[in-house]
Amino acid sequence: MKYYNMKESGKRLKDLRKKKGYTQESFAHEIGISHRTYSGIESGAHSTSIDTFVEIAQGLETSLDYLILGKENSELEIDIPEEKKELALKILKGILENI
Repeated sequence: MKYYNMKESGKRLKDLRKKKGYTQESFAHEIGISHRTYSGIESGAHSTSIDTFVEIAQGLETSLDYLILGKENSELEIDIPEEKKELALKILKGILENI
C-alpha cells in the first residue's frame, strides 16, 4: 500500500509544473494561492487541503491519485468480472437506445 509522502508529492508537482511551462509564481497565481504557500507544498515542507490539491490537479491536468500517492492510471484499474462488464454494457446500450 502506498502512503502520502509530502516530499515525493512535491517532486511530482515540480515535474508536472515544469512540463506545463509554469514558474512556481505563475502557477500559484493560476490556482489562486500565494507563491509562498505553493512553494511550501512543492518543497514538501507542508501539506495542503484537499480543495487546493483538486485545484492543483486540475491545473496540471492530472489525477489526485498521481499527485498524492504517485499512482499511475494503470494502477487504478479495478478487476471486474467479464459477466458484470457485459451486463453493464447491455444496460448502457439500453439506456442510449431509449434516450
